Amino acid sequence: MNSRQHCQATRLLLGIRPHPGLHAFMDEYARDLGSAHRLLRHNEETIEFVRKVYGDEGALESAFHIACDMGLVTVEDIAWAKVKR
Repeated sequence: MNSRQHCQATRLLLGIRPHPGLHAFMDEYARDLGSAHRLLRHNEETIEFVRKVYGDEGALESAFHIACDMGLVTVEDIAWAKVKR
């Protein structure tokens, strides 16, 4: 997912206001490393760091970002959530 899709998923599926900067931080190396960027900033340490910056909702959003990048939540899920609204 790109940052826009991560933000859409956060809003539609978690029901919280997304933090685009959080997703930019987590995916900073995506352009250079491709899917290998997930080896960086996609872990529990990052979730706890994000909690300090964005609070508990930010921590939830970062864990959800990881779930999306793992394929547990897909763009099809976002489309389904849009239809159900």
